[in-house]
Amino acid sequence: MTPKKNYSRYFIILQEDEKGYSLESEKIPSGYAKLEMKNSKCKISYYVQNLRKEKQPYYMILICGKKDVNKIIKVGKLNIDDHGRVDIFHEYDMDNIADTGISAEKIIGAAIVKFLDANVISIMSGFSTTDKPIEWKNYKIADYNKEKKETRSDDVTNEFDEYEQSIELIKVKTDEKTEHIEVRENEEVNTEQKVTSNGLVEEREVNKSEDVSDVNRDKKHHEEEKKHESKDKETDNFKGDYPKGVMGNFFKTVAQDFDEVKDFSKEIKWCKWYKVPVHNLENMYDLRDYNKYTIAYYPMISYYPYIMNHKSFMLGYKCDSSGKMKYIVYGIPGSRSKAHQPYGGKTGFVTWISEKENDEMGHWLMFYDFKNSTIVVPLKK
Repeated sequence: MTPKKNYSRYFIILQEDEKGYSLESEKIPSGYAKLEMKNSKCKISYYVQNLRKEKQPYYMILICGKKDVNKIIKVGKLNIDDHGRVDIFHEYDMDNIADTGISAEKIIGAAIVKFLDANVISIMSGFSTTDKPIEWKNYKIADYNKEKKETRSDDVTNEFDEYEQSIELIKVKTDEKTEHIEVRENEEVNTEQKVTSNGLVEEREVNKSEDVSDVNRDKKHHEEEKKHESKDKETDNFKGDYPKGVMGNFFKTVAQDFDEVKDFSKEIKWCKWYKVPVHNLENMYDLRDYNKYTIAYYPMISYYPYIMNHKSFMLGYKCDSSGKMKYIVYGIPGSRSKAHQPYGGKTGFVTWISEKENDEMGHWLMFYDFKNSTIVVPLKK
């Protein structure tokens, strides 16, 4: 058996902190930082869009806040193109990020900033922990003394790209009666990525022995679910009234001001759908109903550039066969074109469903497991 390689990666979603730096008034800056670890190496990538070029220079930084290491690592300068975009990466030793002697495990956040004398102005930032440090902009900049080579990610294929392409994922077929996410066009579920509630995406490779055990466990789980389904068909008393229970009532209260869209999708069973209006960006920052803000609006703020032309997105409550809440589903309108897929699917929007009366248009979906604070991503081989 081929030995398991040590590989992991996660994304940190960057959200706007300071107004006035967007390319256009209706397009907020958005993007992500990606950290990939393989053996003793760490690749750090930044992707940013809708950032105003005229206000350069901007700098990429990493924020460290673990084990008493409260430092800012200056990664390098951004070179924004005429369309307000940049896509760049750097590679370092795992224990020596940007030649500072600080290891990758100390990193808790990333940001795009400007420096004004000794002050840090944060244009965009994001964190991999729910305990965001309030005073991070006062952290000292870590010392380093080597020049770092900047390389555009679309110019070079390196060991990380080759490794990701070589990962073999076992196929696990889904059928209509399983409680896995239903995927269009016979897509097959291979593995999961995990994404925390604040936008951090984690992925790890599994070897074949782990996969086989997972398949066996899933098979047993499916058999048990089928038994429950049979029983549910005989005593189905939650139709039209799900999600059930105290938790279900809570989520229904959150969505009570949204219009319910019946028969939105036949492909996603036992899912109640609501249309969430978004008239402008300020609409998404409305804190008058904190539960509504936290569950419906806050997770979608960084996707406003994809939402603004449609003035709405979909909120779904996916239930199991007994009517209990299983996932929150977010749907962003658009065609199946990659140009309409949020961040190319890298943050969980990988499933596309068409509209009932228009096969050209539909929604990109992301499934959020709120109990485990993860996004469940069905991957297609």
